[in-house]
Amino acid sequence: MTEDSSGHLFSELPESRTNLHRDHHTQRILSENHDQVGVSGEFAFGEFSGLYPDTRPLAGGDRGVDFNVRLEFTVDVKTCRIPKNLIHEQGKPFADIFVLAKYDDETGKAELLGWEWGAKLKAAPVRDFGYGIINHFIPTNELRPMEELKKRLAR
Repeated sequence: MTEDSSGHLFSELPESRTNLHRDHHTQRILSENHDQVGVSGEFAFGEFSGLYPDTRPLAGGDRGVDFNVRLEFTVDVKTCRIPKNLIHEQGKPFADIFVLAKYDDETGKAELLGWEWGAKLKAAPVRDFGYGIINHFIPTNELRPMEELKKRLAR
């Protein structure tokens, strides 16, 4: 028998969840032994990932989140003095995430302005901004806020 961090036996967990959520408005019984089926999937993912399923008795359920995982993403920071657009040269490799920063000559520092997924930048229109180089571009005012990216970062 597998035991979780609070000492519950795996075999007891499905029944415990069934009893906790009985007659709850979010409970969807779509198959026989549905909690057994669900718990077995969570434990299989836990074994695969090295993470342990959250087995706390949550009266309101898990709100659709079984695991928080850290995923590896590549990030390309594009820094310029006059950041009108986030740009990336057509035909060059794309990172997963692009961040636009504005450089300040006076302070010697850069300020992060916004970000976007590489796939969205890759699908963005292209243009020559006057240097004979064709770039994909997204206007600065259409970028996602840095606070959104900060919330996604694993600490």
